[in-house]
Amino acid sequence: MPPKAKILAFDVGGTKIASAIVEVGAKSYKVYDYQRTATPVGKDNVINKIIEIAINYEENGGFKRIGMAIAGQIDEKSDVVKNAPNIAGFTNVNLKKIVGNKLGKYVEIDNDVKCFALAENKYGQTKKYKHVVYLTIGTGIGGAIEIDDKLYRGANNTAGEFGHMIIVSGGEECSCGNVGCWEKYVGGKALEQRYYNLTGVRKEAKDIAFDSEKNVEPDQEIIKQASLYLATGLINIVNTINPEIIVIGGSVIKSEEMLKLAIEEMKCKSLTSAKKTKIATTNMQDEAFLVGAALL
Repeated sequence: MPPKAKILAFDVGGTKIASAIVEVGAKSYKVYDYQRTATPVGKDNVINKIIEIAINYEENGGFKRIGMAIAGQIDEKSDVVKNAPNIAGFTNVNLKKIVGNKLGKYVEIDNDVKCFALAENKYGQTKKYKHVVYLTIGTGIGGAIEIDDKLYRGANNTAGEFGHMIIVSGGEECSCGNVGCWEKYVGGKALEQRYYNLTGVRKEAKDIAFDSEKNVEPDQEIIKQASLYLATGLINIVNTINPEIIVIGGSVIKSEEMLKLAIEEMKCKSLTSAKKTKIATTNMQDEAFLVGAALL
């Protein structure tokens, strides 16, 4: 049996660039040489960092091709990153072409949550379901929709941008340019800003979520408030799409209390038929984004 091809996978988000060598097979995968670095500020700096990381991998074992999961909206025909609201300056960037030409490697690129969905569908817990919604709650909120084992991409490949549902009329300004978006009340940046407003101290969202589990204030109150906003979005999703299951990943949702409270609220206020929707957290953790990128 021939060895599995080594694929360099990237997960590029608003706060971090994760990378690893991934081998994918029919029933299993392997992730190794994992690296993580802070996302630099500015389009050119992000591109240069990706190329720098790739060159390092090439010099230390090599790889066959590159798969990239990007926290943004990708034009399906041109593979241009049309907009990445949480990555400064990343608008109309032909990242696939730039990186491919620079490194002389074949590159595939897609939205990060669509990559997450591909990995979960092949190796995770959604193989037996036909109607699935995927959510990731990290810096912002991303989503993907799967119908009959196929990703539903919409007319312009932006279906599933649940983070930009308006849940508060005239609410806080979002990085997308609109106001009142869901991610402005549940995403990691939102939690960090709320903590800073209350304390004058900077604290990462994952630490707020962790400390809330230990009944630390104001962390616990921030998470309780966010859980109500999380529930509002979940209610909208289950009432309109009626999936069998919603699978959630990302650093913020590691707060068990936040998800528990949100599910309780959702079950109370959803339409009767929608109450049957199962809510689950990913078993693949953050590897799902990298594995999905390798599957492109």
